[in-house]
Amino acid sequence: MKTLARSVLTIGIAAALLAGCGGSSSQIGAKGVLPTGATKQSLNAQRIANAVRRSGGSPGYSVTGPLVYVTNYTSNNLTVYHARAKNPAPIAVISDSLGAPSGDCLDSHGTLYVANQPASSSGWVSEYALGKTKASSVITNGIKTPSFCAIDGNGNLWVTNIGGPNVTEYLYGSPKPHVVITKGLAFPVGVAIDHSGNVFVANGWGAPQQNVEVYAPGTKAPSRTITDGITHPVGIGVDSSGTLYVTNATTNSVEAYLAGQDHPYRTIIAGLDVPVAVVLNSKGWLYVANFGNSNNVVEFPPGSITPSRRRISKSVYAPQGVAYFPALLP
Repeated sequence: MKTLARSVLTIGIAAALLAGCGGSSSQIGAKGVLPTGATKQSLNAQRIANAVRRSGGSPGYSVTGPLVYVTNYTSNNLTVYHARAKNPAPIAVISDSLGAPSGDCLDSHGTLYVANQPASSSGWVSEYALGKTKASSVITNGIKTPSFCAIDGNGNLWVTNIGGPNVTEYLYGSPKPHVVITKGLAFPVGVAIDHSGNVFVANGWGAPQQNVEVYAPGTKAPSRTITDGITHPVGIGVDSSGTLYVTNATTNSVEAYLAGQDHPYRTIIAGLDVPVAVVLNSKGWLYVANFGNSNNVVEFPPGSITPSRRRISKSVYAPQGVAYFPALLP
């Protein structure tokens, strides 16, 4: 992989990949408040059913089971697949309000958020109701070459901005930044939040030191820094036990760190080809997007370093983001 110039700061992580490879405790706001008695573990059948009903009325796709969402950087779209199928064809293709889409994430309602980083502008984050292909809103305030996103336990949206460089938090339903973190960040890409409210941010590519910075709940300065096993990190994810997963694009690996640990206890290599994005579901299945020539998403059973035989490759082109519905949230 070629050495990348600092100019990648202005063109986004996917453009850099192509060149080189060929929490807040605030309750949710404008859209409503969590009902009395609701918990952070809100992925229940009633919540999902309500989300499906709310999304009715405009063109979209049927939500009949678990889904995988893949952003395709070079084709300017996002493809939706039935999970657990062997190389399925997409059930929907979303292109409305997308431009060089990067990371994607889902909240407990099934609302989809997609970071867009076209070279022609500072970018934006598009929002889609569950089952819909038309954007319901677009966030531009505080956005500058966005890379990845994550949802915290209160339903708030967190976005990494390479052009900041910073991480911005948006209260649920708000288009304006609530919290902005800059300390310790040079080229922020992947972002994840655990059940304790710790925010993990990967510094990759243009950063002088590739690492994962960890921010304790409510703080704006790193409480610790993870460097062991980190080489050009891109995507990160956290499972229900707090285990952290980090993709290393240049070493074709995913490193796993037990909760609170700074040294990897497991390394995944099989089936990886410039891995960029990673997501886990509530049962511990791991999904990794390969940005390299493989152009696919591979799946790993819980605790395994060997991928299953299932792949997603149809209509996948330079995938940079992967999300799972129903989402595993803090």
